[in-house]
Amino acid sequence: MQYKGRFYALGIVILFNILRYYYQKYFDFPNQFNYLILAPLFLLIPWWAGKQYDLAKFYSEIDPLTNTYNRRIVKEHFLRLENKVKKENGRIGIVMIDINNFKGYNDTYGHDKGDQLLVEFAALLKQHASKHDLVARWGGDEFLLIVPNITENFKTTYIAGLHNEFKKVQFIESTTIKASVGIAVYPKNGETLETLINAADIEMYNSKKAMKNNSLETVLT
Repeated sequence: MQYKGRFYALGIVILFNILRYYYQKYFDFPNQFNYLILAPLFLLIPWWAGKQYDLAKFYSEIDPLTNTYNRRIVKEHFLRLENKVKKENGRIGIVMIDINNFKGYNDTYGHDKGDQLLVEFAALLKQHASKHDLVARWGGDEFLLIVPNITENFKTTYIAGLHNEFKKVQFIESTTIKASVGIAVYPKNGETLETLINAADIEMYNSKKAMKNNSLETVLT
């Protein structure tokens, strides 16, 4: 969560008091020293109000279960990144990841365990992602990552990295969890977010159907 709202609110109050000081000085009004006693209160109120704004903004951008970004932020982030990448003639990776047979896991262990799996899975993705990557819950048990400044062999290296992360996972049930991955590259596979997501989605479901190398697997114990 950012602090923009709090800093903006404090900035407005501080600016107001600077103007008030010079206004009193210019018109030669007497200084009211009791105002200094109330100064902490005048700072706490805007800080609190700014915090409410920051909280509202944070929860409007974040999936409350997995603490990853939501769809709205994905679209905004991609548009900003696209403008930057166009100038630099770079590439963006769109990664779609889906947990295989998540419904079966829910039916077997219950929805609470299913939610916990989603939380652990999201944490795994965030741990693997760099500070410039965006990790979002796209819906249900699907996650989407936006990776800027990718290399030529991005698909191979990224999936290999996810495999390594999966090997480290420890979870609550002794069972096998598999996830399918689909990757699309901007601008090679499309120049709009919708086109890229469709391309990654098709690849993800093809890998799920074929159960080839693009399927991540781990035994969660």
